[in-house]
Amino acid sequence: MPFLYVLDDDNYWTTISEFRKSLREIQIEQLIFIDEVAIYSTMVPQRTLVAPGQQPLILVQQPSSYSKRFDFIGAINGSQVITCETITPEHRASLGVKGFRQKMINQWLTDTLAPSLNQLGTKNLYLICDKSSSHNRVAMMQALRAGKCYCVKEILHMPTASAKYLSPLDNPLWHSFKETIRSKHPLILNDIPVLLSQTFYSLSTQQIKNAYRKCGYGYEIDPCYDRP
Repeated sequence: MPFLYVLDDDNYWTTISEFRKSLREIQIEQLIFIDEVAIYSTMVPQRTLVAPGQQPLILVQQPSSYSKRFDFIGAINGSQVITCETITPEHRASLGVKGFRQKMINQWLTDTLAPSLNQLGTKNLYLICDKSSSHNRVAMMQALRAGKCYCVKEILHMPTASAKYLSPLDNPLWHSFKETIRSKHPLILNDIPVLLSQTFYSLSTQQIKNAYRKCGYGYEIDPCYDRP
């Protein structure tokens, strides 16, 4: 069913409502969201200052269709950034893939996320992600265990086509993240991985808490408040 029609489906919004209610029973510091996003080397600002009577113009070194793609993955809980990683075009080409694949994500879980979660010192964590084919819950849990992480109680999939409403990263943090990157135009190719990490780690506690609230994780919020 096309997403356009799903928005008016009672079952779709009931599923979102029930998912939100189930997470409200858990402290937001125990809710770990992960998500991936693509960033391009040419991301021009969407706004610019123009003198009266002049046409808007932004100079770029190459068209966006020829820009290089960097794949970024990040993890947060309800109050802080936890960790992240950037896959460069060269690394992706060496692996012969076009984006994050299950093996890559699971390796990141073992090598990077697992030790970061252990450092939190919090038990009974819930790892939450979308239903991408790269997010196999059994394989992901095995990857965490391989990294000696035993504090994740369960891995949860958000309902289909619901990340816009349920993932603090998907909405609105990635938007803020991308706008900050745009503001740095033009980007120096070799500096992009460091810039992405710095931008992600600069997300404030208040920004993250606001994003969790926007996704309906609060007892005082109507679980269907954002139904169109």
